[in-house]
Amino acid sequence: MGKLKDAIVILGEGPTEYFYINSLKDEFPFLQNVEPKIPKHTNLAELQKLIEDAVEKGYSKVYCVIDMDNKKDGIEKTKYEKLKNKYMKPIIKPKKGINCEVVFFETERCTELFFLYYFRYTTKEYICSDDLVKELNKECGYLKEQKFFARHPLHQYFIKKGGSLDNAIANSEKSCKSIETTERDCTYSQLGNMIESLKKK
Repeated sequence: MGKLKDAIVILGEGPTEYFYINSLKDEFPFLQNVEPKIPKHTNLAELQKLIEDAVEKGYSKVYCVIDMDNKKDGIEKTKYEKLKNKYMKPIIKPKKGINCEVVFFETERCTELFFLYYFRYTTKEYICSDDLVKELNKECGYLKEQKFFARHPLHQYFIKKGGSLDNAIANSEKSCKSIETTERDCTYSQLGNMIESLKKK
């Protein structure tokens, strides 16, 4: 299949990212050529299958939204590093019309940190993702449930509750700069970088 000009697919590890990107598409024209997808199973093997499928279909960009809560040590860290290394360079197959860049955007602990950044900045270390979800719930009534996502388009919901995407992007970028200058390896999100990259396409 030939290259899909400027077509981007975003792969999350679960439904949260799918519903969030779709809520952004309702408001921002620059996302109209972006297709979010949900893996059938939440694991790196399934993510790799989706990446390979997107490459073969001719997408020019594959953005992977990664929760780091279970990839900081042990076998999952090893698998994740191997997956990232595999796609360090663009995949170019001229005869097939393939020219694809695969980019990983991480959040530690999980995507809900970027949602919290709509409201405020924090570098607090969360022991588990559930603790972060509970804090976001206190902030705006958020629930990590598909039923909630379906009833409340997430971006619009955060705005209604007093949040700001500009704040989320700024706080996200601040968190990434912070880990470069400190020994902290927790509580950061690269999703602001992803959204800024999408704006440029």
